[in-house]
Amino acid sequence: MEIPEEKKLEILLAQLQERYEALHKMRDRSMQFVLWILGFGLGMAWLLINEASFTLAQKILISILLIILGVTILYFVCSIGRGFNVTRQIIIKLETSLKLYDKNYYNTSDSILPPEYSSKKTGLKGHFKTLNALVIVVLLSLIVLTWTNPCKPKPTNVPATADPNQMQIKTVKE
Repeated sequence: MEIPEEKKLEILLAQLQERYEALHKMRDRSMQFVLWILGFGLGMAWLLINEASFTLAQKILISILLIILGVTILYFVCSIGRGFNVTRQIIIKLETSLKLYDKNYYNTSDSILPPEYSSKKTGLKGHFKTLNALVIVVLLSLIVLTWTNPCKPKPTNVPATADPNQMQIKTVKE
């Protein structure tokens, strides 16, 4: 069965539009997920700062939990990044088939898209590198807070009726 050229063009354009939408959804989904994780991290930081001191066993357990959670989050974001790369490769093929990188094809002095857009380099792009860096910073910050625990000092046994203005300071005479 032979497909007419007009139908081929229609198919290419429909596929290209679908892939563009998929890329936008992947970026948006990954950004929303990491923003949620950042909010969770802020809540955890607040709890770690305001709660009582932890025992060594609790610190170890919290650290292990945070590391497992962090690795899982990074794996999820990297998975979206890999899907992004696969979709990007398909887009480059479609754009090449539409000759969007060819000079003078669409009666312009240059190509519709710059040639560097057709780079087939894979790996995490800036968006996903940034998201991973944010997750790592939050994870490390929470682990540091767990171990340093800069919580408020516990109140001393000063009577509630004591007035700090009436307390006397003893000086040492030489």
